[in-house]
Amino acid sequence: MLSHPVRISQGHPMNLYLVPNDPERTTLVSANGIAYYQVATTVSRPFGGPSVSRIKRPAESEGDSIVAEVEWRRWGAHPIVRSNVFDGSDQELEVRELLYKRGKTFSSTRYFIGNDDEVYRWKLVKGIGFVLTNHSTGDEVARFTQDLVRDVVSQIRPSALNTDMIVITFIIMEKRRRDRVTDHTAVAVPGHDEDPGDGGGDDGGGEA
Repeated sequence: MLSHPVRISQGHPMNLYLVPNDPERTTLVSANGIAYYQVATTVSRPFGGPSVSRIKRPAESEGDSIVAEVEWRRWGAHPIVRSNVFDGSDQELEVRELLYKRGKTFSSTRYFIGNDDEVYRWKLVKGIGFVLTNHSTGDEVARFTQDLVRDVVSQIRPSALNTDMIVITFIIMEKRRRDRVTDHTAVAVPGHDEDPGDGGGDDGGGEA
């Protein structure tokens, strides 16, 4: 059963679990089994359209329930994301525009501008997983890591950043990370494709 949009109590991080452990087809549920987000992905066909991931949460209508759509384009074309979460209006962006690089050409770290106009950073940390921080303050906002009992768990802390944006950007980051991983045993706890440092200078956007 789906719950209402996530609201995090001040001072108390919320844990959400990916069930099953697949960023393309999963439900983000709380420890007591309440579902807050669902991700479903259509399967692309050899000569058909690209696969599309739809991220949804509870709403009064089907249209309002869609948080974002990510179109995983093929044949070298860049994937795009459609959502009205970023600034309240319907937008279509290339993923590399939403989640951009700074510095290192081969870094997996990505940055994005939140709904509060702050810059946030997703960084892959060895032994933990993806960690999201406010780039200017260094404050941790969320982390997605492996739980000893369940699959991937998100720990989302109270902040001015819209929780929808956290989920959208994480789903994209984790899906693309898994696409790069050839050893299936490395999926649960990333250990070899993390960034050794914070990245170099600021060169704005760039290839995703």
